[in-house]
Amino acid sequence: MVELIREEQFEKMMRTVVEPGLAAMREEIDMPLSGGGVLHAEVYNRLDARQAVVLLHGYTESAEKFREMVWYFVHAGYSVFTYDHRGHGRSVRAVDDTSITHVERFDDYVHDLEEFMEKVVEPRMRGGRLCLYAHSMGGAVGAMALMRHPDWFDRAVLTAPMIAPSSAPYPRFVGEAIAWVMCALGKGKERAFIGKPFDPERETFELSCSTGRARFDYYQKKRVSQKHLQNCAPTYRWVKEAVGVTRTLLNKENNLRIKTPVLLCQAGLDSIVCLPEQRRFVEQTPGATLRVFETAKHEIYNSDDAVMREYVPAVIGFLDGEEQKA
Repeated sequence: MVELIREEQFEKMMRTVVEPGLAAMREEIDMPLSGGGVLHAEVYNRLDARQAVVLLHGYTESAEKFREMVWYFVHAGYSVFTYDHRGHGRSVRAVDDTSITHVERFDDYVHDLEEFMEKVVEPRMRGGRLCLYAHSMGGAVGAMALMRHPDWFDRAVLTAPMIAPSSAPYPRFVGEAIAWVMCALGKGKERAFIGKPFDPERETFELSCSTGRARFDYYQKKRVSQKHLQNCAPTYRWVKEAVGVTRTLLNKENNLRIKTPVLLCQAGLDSIVCLPEQRRFVEQTPGATLRVFETAKHEIYNSDDAVMREYVPAVIGFLDGEEQKA
């Protein structure tokens, strides 16, 4: 059993134990992309590991935000491969403003993962099992990869995956229509009307996607001091592409292509993605299981200790091969 970091000692443990421990084993890579630019990757390759996990972060996040989860995976015997998606962190960006998240095509995220698997993961694998852990937008990327590459992963955890992004408080068709019009007018790289510049005074814990105050505060301090971590708003093109993903992820024929056992972790208090669509994805996907964390917000991995005591063992247990209860 992996020992969890308690909130009361979270910052101290992260700064004095976790961060130094991970830094000592971390390999940082700027992986050239075939279309230009680089993906900034982090590899934690345990010499004695007989299994590995590919970790995909979510929209406006970074690989660095998942250091706590990396720590748990490493101590559970996994090597970890992760990177910043394009438009995030230290990876290639098409927009100079670091608060803006842009992508030309959602498929670009999937193609980046394909190159990452070929150039970084496969050359460093020493046999054994390979698993997937993917959050939110990364969960959408991961689900699309499971459809296209059913033999890549032995098991997969999709945590609060973006099967369908929430458009609240506007009807979904309104946001989609505006995004289509703005892209048609050549304004696809502009900040969408729903977004605002990064402002830590506005991004409070109370309005955040986390229920773990210590976990929220720890990463928020990094965001305030490091501009490359300040993504907080989409472009019109990103909105258009994100909305279109739902049709792909809820296509029954696509769902039937998934052969990997999947655990979908759902946050009961999620306001960022749509819960009915997540349930529909599970119902249509053979071998998929739903696990609901009733008191969690969207960032289940950034929850209070009560949720984390349930969540972390559920994730690692499933990847290890244990069956889950809904």
